[in-house]
Amino acid sequence: MPISSDLLDDINLKIIDILGKDSSTPFVEVAKRIGISDATVHLRVRRLISEGVIDKFTVSVDNNRLGYDHLAFMGTNVEPGLAEEIAATLSNLDEVLELHEMHGRFDLLLKIRAKDYDQLRDIVENKIRKLPHILETELMVVLKTRKEDQMVSLKNDILDKDKSTFLLSSINNHGILSR
Repeated sequence: MPISSDLLDDINLKIIDILGKDSSTPFVEVAKRIGISDATVHLRVRRLISEGVIDKFTVSVDNNRLGYDHLAFMGTNVEPGLAEEIAATLSNLDEVLELHEMHGRFDLLLKIRAKDYDQLRDIVENKIRKLPHILETELMVVLKTRKEDQMVSLKNDILDKDKSTFLLSSINNHGILSR
């Protein structure tokens, strides 16, 4: 469902950008960076939550430091018409961090984390491949992660909004637009 343009104004985009980088940033700090009151930040965040733009506040951890340093992606093909059912089952596995329905070589793409190759093998062989209606799987083990972000940068969106605001302000100041 489309979101109203006033909900994604430059201030809200800046709030989302700051909190997206570190959700523990106090609203007072967010307000100082943007140049608005902390009450305004609080009200805007509450609206962003109620409108479903902000889903949840969470922490980002280093899985390697927690001992889960084996990362793999698994392409999976399932019997036609059963992708929803299989996806629901796979979503309940703690080791499956992400699950995507695909168009192409695989029906589903899973992101899996494990402590070691033995655990990875157990997840693949005993938790995933044994499920009914799975036709084919292919495991792709990650050698090194170069980038792993959880949110798209809003830098360009903020710049575009700032340019639009500046342009409208300039037009209004020069009397080009009349009401």
